[in-house]
Amino acid sequence: MRIGSVLLSLLLVAGCGQASPAALQAGSSPSHEPLRARRDMSKETAGKETIRRQIPRRFEAAVVGGRLTAAQHGWPGPRLPIAPPPRQIDCTRHKCVALTFDDGPGDDTGKLLDMLAAHHARATFFMLGQMINDETRDFVRRMVSEGHEVGNHSWDHPALAGLSSEAVKRQLERTQEVVQQVTGVRMIVMRPPYGSTNQQVEAATREEGLAQIMWAVDTLDWRDRNSAIVAKRCAEAKPGDVVLMHDIHPTTVDAVPHLLDELDRRGFTYVTVSELFGSLTPGKQYFNR
Repeated sequence: MRIGSVLLSLLLVAGCGQASPAALQAGSSPSHEPLRARRDMSKETAGKETIRRQIPRRFEAAVVGGRLTAAQHGWPGPRLPIAPPPRQIDCTRHKCVALTFDDGPGDDTGKLLDMLAAHHARATFFMLGQMINDETRDFVRRMVSEGHEVGNHSWDHPALAGLSSEAVKRQLERTQEVVQQVTGVRMIVMRPPYGSTNQQVEAATREEGLAQIMWAVDTLDWRDRNSAIVAKRCAEAKPGDVVLMHDIHPTTVDAVPHLLDELDRRGFTYVTVSELFGSLTPGKQYFNR
């Protein structure tokens, strides 16, 4: 009996002592379990933790959310672009013209942005929600970061005057949502496809906080796929005009350097529609200044 008691005491003492290296490697000691859990953290969780530690304390929530989403999707850098500071341009003293491009973004939108940047020209892009995808989202971000204005052109280009109030609302809301998701920008201007509008569309745009931007110069670039003709029609713009074009047509994009050269020669300043009109009233239609 005495021998058995001694053996039992020895076993208990050994059990209370330090665990063997083999036991620690196997993770059997509860006191080392949190350390092992941290060490075994998944790559995804570790990535999120790294991003969280890198976020400055005073950082806009939208940008923080953009960076987190960017990391989750593998996108490089911040997801939300940073727009340049607003410009103070007095279009009563300067020869202002608002170049606008509909139906994109398209395959040639990047080329168009290069051309506008070379001339220090800003424009307004009225985009279709369904055209914003993995291949074109960077064009939309670039528009914002280079000082262009982004506008709502519906989701898939129906004649809005022929739709119900609920259908018009869905067309506008879906495009508002996708552009805000990609850029962080809540659009304040829209263009009804085909210029199709009525009191019902006016009410929907007013509710959505969108001014209706029409046009004073129609280049008819969708009909006449001729760069020389498009450039000539655009160059006929007068101060305060809104010019309608489409960045989905290669012939239009090819016309841009020529029309910019001519408008440069005439001393025009290229502005967004919000810069042209200043304060905009949701629901109201605007053609020229």
